[in-house]
Amino acid sequence: MKKKIITILVLSSIFAISGCNMQKNAPEKEDSHIESKQKTYAEIAETLTKFEIGGITEQLIDELEASYAQMPPEIELDKTAMLLSALGMGTFDYEQNTWTPSANGVYSFDAEVFDIENMYTDFLLGVSALDADELHFENIREDTSKVNWDEGTGTRTVSFEWKGKAFCLEAEMEHDWFDLDVANGLNKIIIENQSNKRLFFASDGYQECIVFYRSTDWAEAFQEETGVVLSELN
Repeated sequence: MKKKIITILVLSSIFAISGCNMQKNAPEKEDSHIESKQKTYAEIAETLTKFEIGGITEQLIDELEASYAQMPPEIELDKTAMLLSALGMGTFDYEQNTWTPSANGVYSFDAEVFDIENMYTDFLLGVSALDADELHFENIREDTSKVNWDEGTGTRTVSFEWKGKAFCLEAEMEHDWFDLDVANGLNKIIIENQSNKRLFFASDGYQECIVFYRSTDWAEAFQEETGVVLSELN
């Protein structure tokens, strides 16, 4: 339970990480949230398109507008974050019980993971889909042999090969909650082996984690124009 609370707090306060080098240009969260509420989803989509985020359809815009109109006024939702979350969630085939990540420049996932047995495999696949050429992770293997499924405790690892090297990330098990140390560890690997781009993370203010693979210049411009504050998590 302790880690569950910590995970929610980290995701909901990711905008306020003091050591993040993106914070120097970060807009005030409250101001950016108000600005996002005042815009239509179509206006937000137009901005996102300028930053090479694809997959936006009129049907998605209409569905999000209809859903937002039914929300009680006391519920605070950031429209930009909600659109990004919808774009990055990928496609679920419930008949085949398979998931295909989005390939439109954004990846999102709920920190309380649905497919608990493959959560870090799916994470690597989701990140890899951000740039299939530069982030081509191979031979992904997830080892859950040290997990106590009944108690939701223990440790687990996910290993993969990239750029001719083998890597392994370890996660602490806490039921169905994602260990953010894995995201941080993967970003460190990418930064050490890929000089011009890295992972940037954002939150919807609740449990959704939104991931980008971009240059620092892109991230600074994106943050300034959209009001979505990005972090490298370090």
